[in-house]
Amino acid sequence: MASPLLATASAHLKSKGIGVNVVYDQSLPVPESGMLGMGEEKYQARLHWADGRIRVWGRFSMATLSSADLEKELAYTPSIAAEGWPLLATSAKRRPKEILICTHGARDCRCHDKGMPLLEALREEVRKKGLENEVKIGEVAHVGGHKYAANAILLPTMDMLSNLTAKDAPQVLSQLLTLTANALSPDKGNGTHLWSHWRGRYGLTGDQQAKLWSMVDPNAEKVQDQRETVQLRFRTFEGEERLVQGKVGENLLEVGKENDLPSLEGVCGGNLECATCHLYITAIPAAPVPDPSETEMDMMGYAIGYKEGESRLGCQVKVTAGLGEWCKNGGVIGLPRF
Repeated sequence: MASPLLATASAHLKSKGIGVNVVYDQSLPVPESGMLGMGEEKYQARLHWADGRIRVWGRFSMATLSSADLEKELAYTPSIAAEGWPLLATSAKRRPKEILICTHGARDCRCHDKGMPLLEALREEVRKKGLENEVKIGEVAHVGGHKYAANAILLPTMDMLSNLTAKDAPQVLSQLLTLTANALSPDKGNGTHLWSHWRGRYGLTGDQQAKLWSMVDPNAEKVQDQRETVQLRFRTFEGEERLVQGKVGENLLEVGKENDLPSLEGVCGGNLECATCHLYITAIPAAPVPDPSETEMDMMGYAIGYKEGESRLGCQVKVTAGLGEWCKNGGVIGLPRF
């Protein structure tokens, strides 16, 4: 694509640490004045931040590059969570998620040969699960690295996965939904296979990337075992209290498996495809856990003994220092009969 606007925007924004790429979106009409060779270039443009925030320009042009409006947007800084990376913006949780696949065969034939089967497999997976209104599958121009094809970019988290095949489509979709449900926090238990395909997350510093990777590195079990542990209080269906240790960053399903707690099956492997890790988090005192995602709520429709305001899926609730303090102050995680 010989585009003066793309070349100028790339050079201008690269100095500010911002990458520029082209997305092919079949759902958008091509602006009459935006086509190459038909006057000044004007295209829809989106600016993404590491917290999922997006700014959209209906017609981005050369003039936009020197505008006060763009400079104001570039000055925005995401809030940092206790884990060390940006908090997921509320607006990002309401928007459809996206997976962009590099299919740029004109630049690198491997991207087309590897990317197109993955693209079609993802579209079929979205259709099969009835997620057309929640997840968009699109195409993006070359992201770099011949040997890494097929590449996928997950939005709004801006994670890049590489060396993917069409067989990975179900797990790629699950990884997208898991990350956004858990407010950008990585979960080694969910999508274990895919963390070995992780190339990084746009928008993070080198130190933030390293910290995130240390939590999910499939080959660093010893590092994982050194994570901070907290004491958690569980109560079985029969009323027996069990005090166990949980590692900060893992989920309650993993804690249950490690400590042989009853009724936590996790048949789907913690991929948010069943309700067999159903448990109860007492409402009083209020627990320091994020609200369930829409996908988790949908899956809890299959939970036996569902309780409004208390039922959660263990694979979606992370162990934090705050959760340990909550248990210390009387909070209890209840286990169902089945």
